[in-house]
Amino acid sequence: MVNRGAGGAYTIRAASAFVPAAFQQTSRPVEDQSVPPQATTPAATAPLEDDAAAEEIVVTGIRQSLERAAEVKRAAVQVVDSIVAQDIGKLPDPTTAAALQRVPGVQVEVNRDNELSGVRIRGLTDVLSTVDGREIFSTTSRSFELTSLPAEALARVDVYKSQTANLIEGAVAGTIDLKLNKPFSFRRPTFVVSVRENYGSRLGKGGGQFGVLAANSVNTGIGEIGALLNLTYSHTPNIRSQSNLTDRRSSGAGPLNSPGYLIPQVIQNMPFIGAVTRKQANAALQWQATPSLQAYVDGLYTYFRTTNGFTGFNPQPFTPGTSISSITPSNDCFQTRVNAGGTNPTIVTTQVADPASPGGFRAVQALQPHTVQTLCDVKSVTFSNITVNQNSSSLRQTERNKLIAGGLRFDKDASKATIDASYQSSTNYIENVNLEGGQKIPSLTINTDVDGGQETVLGSQYPLSSALYLRNGFNQNFTYSEGSLFQVKADGVQEVGGLLQNLSAGLRYAERRASFDDVQQNNNVSSVLGIGDVGTPTARLITSLGLSPEVISLIGRAPRLNGGSVFAGISPAYLRSERGRNELRALFRLPQRAPDFDPTRQFDAEEETYAAYVQADYKIPLGDDLAIDGVLGLRAIKTDRTITAIRNVAGQGLVPVSDSRSDTDLLPAATARLTVPGGVQFRVNYSKTIRRPDFASLNPTQSLTFVSNPLLINSGSAGNPGLRPQKSDSIDATAEYYFRSGFIAVTGYYRTIKDRVVTASAQESINGLNFLISRPRNVGEAKLKGVEASTQYFFDFLPGALSGFGALGAFTFADSEVGGNDLLAGNPLQGVSKYNYTVGGLYDKFGLSARVVYTFRSKYYTEDNTGAVALRPIDPARVSEVFLPTLLTYVRPAGRLDFSVGYDVTNALRIDVGGTNVLRNQTKTYRGLGYINTYLFGDETIYTIGARVRF
Repeated sequence: MVNRGAGGAYTIRAASAFVPAAFQQTSRPVEDQSVPPQATTPAATAPLEDDAAAEEIVVTGIRQSLERAAEVKRAAVQVVDSIVAQDIGKLPDPTTAAALQRVPGVQVEVNRDNELSGVRIRGLTDVLSTVDGREIFSTTSRSFELTSLPAEALARVDVYKSQTANLIEGAVAGTIDLKLNKPFSFRRPTFVVSVRENYGSRLGKGGGQFGVLAANSVNTGIGEIGALLNLTYSHTPNIRSQSNLTDRRSSGAGPLNSPGYLIPQVIQNMPFIGAVTRKQANAALQWQATPSLQAYVDGLYTYFRTTNGFTGFNPQPFTPGTSISSITPSNDCFQTRVNAGGTNPTIVTTQVADPASPGGFRAVQALQPHTVQTLCDVKSVTFSNITVNQNSSSLRQTERNKLIAGGLRFDKDASKATIDASYQSSTNYIENVNLEGGQKIPSLTINTDVDGGQETVLGSQYPLSSALYLRNGFNQNFTYSEGSLFQVKADGVQEVGGLLQNLSAGLRYAERRASFDDVQQNNNVSSVLGIGDVGTPTARLITSLGLSPEVISLIGRAPRLNGGSVFAGISPAYLRSERGRNELRALFRLPQRAPDFDPTRQFDAEEETYAAYVQADYKIPLGDDLAIDGVLGLRAIKTDRTITAIRNVAGQGLVPVSDSRSDTDLLPAATARLTVPGGVQFRVNYSKTIRRPDFASLNPTQSLTFVSNPLLINSGSAGNPGLRPQKSDSIDATAEYYFRSGFIAVTGYYRTIKDRVVTASAQESINGLNFLISRPRNVGEAKLKGVEASTQYFFDFLPGALSGFGALGAFTFADSEVGGNDLLAGNPLQGVSKYNYTVGGLYDKFGLSARVVYTFRSKYYTEDNTGAVALRPIDPARVSEVFLPTLLTYVRPAGRLDFSVGYDVTNALRIDVGGTNVLRNQTKTYRGLGYINTYLFGDETIYTIGARVRF
């Protein structure tokens, strides 16, 4: 049996079979965070062998977290993988995403704050987020930003890869349930304080985090009452270098006029420098009013702020007066179509008279005038008299989430019932102020393939020069979004007995509201101030404009600039300050405040969801300790949604527009599990799932953004109110073997997805100007299939200290393909890596816990650039056809090595050290079939030291 200790350790009296924890009964139900009640069946508890043959294994630290996670996996009726805190209030990883990257089938990405985020399940981002089973979201999206909630706040994370009828709908990829600590989970008064210092080796600077958890329960005259409070705070400075080679143009276009080569439109060196601040508080009250009735109240608050700004040192080869020499071509050559501007020709649509067509006209598509050329990428090239654009941005993003919830649990004899209500609000405010400067450089050389990226070489005096000229524009971009969700649900379970073990039913009502406001204000230097570009007689030095001296400062190191150089630029801190902003507003004769939101860039959304489910748990004995058990269920959902916005209509001005939809869906689910003596089980799951589009994707209006830089194309975004929900049919089959010191599990999965939503950009002409407009669309069909395998094992058979060693591993194969007649047909799904694996070594003995883990992810494509201006290969047999050849950006295969070591100095004091990405992996991308380098990001390596005291 399993005995839970007061300090987080527990003892297994085990023989040949791994034994999951059983629920304990006291005056109130003990909420064991290891096994969720909604995910267990009577067959989950295996019989013990003769106690006389058993031995005791004391389980603590890393081993404790891994074995509790294995309990969840074994006992669940769905396909579930979990991460369990190895001690009170502490996951065994610095962030939730960092922990999840080692779950079979889960992939993550590094964001601009140099943190792991963007969690995908089997390559798909359509993840439903819940906290203690309640849906949670970020403003207008369907998912919750995991970066907003520190890992220290969590007791466990469950990743559901298959659906049952009692789970909330909305997860094509799967559901991630974040579980917070509760007071009744602790046997005695508990007070824990943790401190940690995180040091970024690329930045050369550290930041701290702090956490405190207090929990206690007391018996009173009205029953047992428990209270818990958990507070966390962290502040982490960061830097993420970015160097990239943007869309390739033909060198035959002006001003270069040297045919035969592919030249990047812009060469960028852009370190992102800032800091992330997180604050979190969660609290819980539990009242065991009677042995069968419990009342509870939960609260959660999160605060996330990033002050991530960048400054670029970006040579622009196609500015007037630039010439090229010393060209070393590469072997990456291809045939391509080139228009007069040296870029990919766009499709032009014209209306021609046709009496047989409705309205007397029909649309005719043709390509822009162009030629077919064979062009080669360059290994290196020298530019003379080139303009360097030194563009600075001062992004500051602040997100807040508040959740309050409460309910009742009834558990008596054969009946259980729960009613739960909650309200969440989420706000996000993004401030992005941008100013551009620049200078002329007599000569610089670009090497395009140095360890997977570019390198810029020039005289050392130029990066440090403060003699920068004002150019292009001053931009003010502000976005405010908010959302709210009221949800109430009621669930009941009745024990029946016999083949039909339990009958369950439930109802849920949810009301979502979301709003979005935005302004993208561009103030052109030339048209507003009459200032010319660098090298013209009317050019003006920034230092001559009467601004504060701190407008220009030294920026962080750009690794690909002269082998690693700091450089001068417009200060992001100046652009973030109200003083700096108001000085620039005065210069451009603007009001001394943020600009008003643009009414044509806003929308409001309302959505009501009504759901009901029925579910039956069954068990069929087959004799000789063999049994088949599982669940059969059906969930019915009705969704009513209205989105309103404002459109600027020629001749009518601002006109309200609205779109309303109503959908009804039936989602069946079935599971079957065969349990075999000796810790072996097999299971099969089938489920139908849906994913509603994000509100921003349904916005019925179009938003346009004008740019001052003549080398860049105007951009815009448009929603698609006709988007249909994604629907998926999923089958999972597993074979699992659990034994005393570990387990082995293999899962095969097959999923078909109808109306998959993808977003891509295409060039459109609007009022005579060219825009790159991003629009979402439904892909007719897609398929995803593969195999997951995972294992963990501790070498208990070894003598003495050696018995503390262990190993873990996971491997995922994912094969995906877009079908139908979509432009992406035949390609894999965006973000899906075909191969992922994790291997690790463990040690847990005598108070010492250690782990070293390597995680690898094969290539995947991250962007669809088909509608962009970049040149791309064209099949010679199709040069005369009117179409845009597909152009995708791929992330190169890469891996990360992490480690952690902790030691229990006493029962109350633990210290630990760790490191993430210690091999200094970088994220590298390329385009097309020729492996032409594009982006290179310097992912941070972080070392930590911390201490935790438990009273």
